[in-house]
Amino acid sequence: MCKQESCVSTVNQKNVILVKLGGSLITYKQDENRIKEYILAIEQFRCGTASLEELTSTISNLLNTSTLKEIFRTLNIYIQSNPSSKVIVIHGAGSIGHSLVLHLLKTETDLEFVYPLIKLAVSIQNHLITGIGIQLGLNAISLSSHQLMLGYPTDKTSSPRIDATDLSTLETLILNTDSVPIFFGDVGLTQKSHVDLPGEWKVFSGDLIPTALVRSFKTLQIDKAIFLTQVPGKMTGIYSKDPDLADAQFIRRIEVGSKANRYYNVENSQIHFHKDATQSKYDVTDAMEGKLRNLIDLAHQNVTSWVIGFEEFDKALRGELVGTRVLPEKDLNIKAVFLGRGDAFSSGGFKSASILLEFQNKTILLDCGPHTLQALKASGRKSTEIDWILISHFHGDHFGGIPYFLLESTFQHQRNKPLTIIGPPGIEKVVNDLFTSLYKRESSKTRPFPIKYREITPAKPYDENEIIITAYQMNHTPEAQGYRIKSNSSFIAYTGDTGWTENLIPLISDAQLAILECNFYQSQFETHLNWQEILNVYHLAEKTAIIHLGAEMVAEIDNLVGKKNLYIPLEGQTIRI
Repeated sequence: MCKQESCVSTVNQKNVILVKLGGSLITYKQDENRIKEYILAIEQFRCGTASLEELTSTISNLLNTSTLKEIFRTLNIYIQSNPSSKVIVIHGAGSIGHSLVLHLLKTETDLEFVYPLIKLAVSIQNHLITGIGIQLGLNAISLSSHQLMLGYPTDKTSSPRIDATDLSTLETLILNTDSVPIFFGDVGLTQKSHVDLPGEWKVFSGDLIPTALVRSFKTLQIDKAIFLTQVPGKMTGIYSKDPDLADAQFIRRIEVGSKANRYYNVENSQIHFHKDATQSKYDVTDAMEGKLRNLIDLAHQNVTSWVIGFEEFDKALRGELVGTRVLPEKDLNIKAVFLGRGDAFSSGGFKSASILLEFQNKTILLDCGPHTLQALKASGRKSTEIDWILISHFHGDHFGGIPYFLLESTFQHQRNKPLTIIGPPGIEKVVNDLFTSLYKRESSKTRPFPIKYREITPAKPYDENEIIITAYQMNHTPEAQGYRIKSNSSFIAYTGDTGWTENLIPLISDAQLAILECNFYQSQFETHLNWQEILNVYHLAEKTAIIHLGAEMVAEIDNLVGKKNLYIPLEGQTIRI
């Protein structure tokens, strides 16, 4: 007998992940033979000729147990590896709920008296699923959505609550324990437009529960919501129209704005979503159009969502580019401003390579060469806007501009907000030695703003203000590092200077923007990349920009056009993520 210790923790400080298991994925929703056996068992149970155990056995036969086990194994591994994360699971009713409602609608003019039967069936389903989770090591606990949904006047959670339902017990289970709550698509009573009116039975689709959770518990900060489903025979996600149609396009991402939403295909081209998207004969809810409304509502609550197949589950947990992503505005305000694109010799008259990353709550300077201060001024930006300087390695064209940056911040613009300088081990000594050699007297003066130095290595990421920087060893100098910078669900990758290394693959894979050095066109050099090597890997990221252009690349720039999502940005150009 296994015994797990329960413990209480402050989950408000954890990364909360919602995982919605689609009913079509975890039940045999289109297996008509299994459904017929189930409906027969339901009728026999109603007549008293079948036992509760027999009904439970038939419901169990409709569960896709092997898929559920794989999902829960993946979840358990993730939870063990990420103790700072909190997981909430929600599942749909699938064949257990939809087929029963469709069957009852054939014989019942009013479902008022059979809703308890539906509730019994989906409750049995939930307890079976929760049991599988417990057997596979999850601290799973079954929770009905009834109490959560009670205060809404309809099953549309965009409507405000109209009562003062006490959710304190439910809130404690969700927010302040290490349990894995498992909610489910359910039926129950809700209220009409006025608190004094009698309640009415409603179907609580599992797709509504994520939004209801966010709206009911303001302290619940959702890091991401992952919707696991399947599209038979095709890539899993959202399509522009019924995926069985030949001209249906897979939607890679949906950008949810305050005024309009934008849909993009796998080639990064904007497309339209047709509102006649799939409506399965096995569904009693709003199918894909309804699911999309709920995902967009979540995005308006600043929650990023993935719609994926379960084989991509572990990748979505890591935040990679899989399935369809639904992005709130907080993920759409990231800009990369290319201040310089040149090499150490200023080939082509270009300034030393440097990039300004503008996040919603942080501005980061990637490398700071001798021309960076000049480039900042030319772009209309001030050095006082910079929060962090991130240095890739200790060559002068990548960090030699820091003394000028500090000098201006001390004597000309009188910076007062803190500055953090991040880089490989030894960053503080290297910067101070250079400053002293260039401006001995000025470097010794007390600066009017605090400076923090932070060392970063592949084994020691930097994590602050919802931005995580992970270092990768590059092939250039012994200390040279590339960086993968994560903000919310967005990743930006930066190589600094490097020759070919296998570390390039994990560094740039699935990044919304990968910034790669490309010093040579044809020549092969151990510690720098060339154009052919770029062509071999650029497709791993959503967009790729190349900088650190040497003389060979300068001569070929006008000929290097026509590669989709591969950019050679002009100095001062902005690329939005």
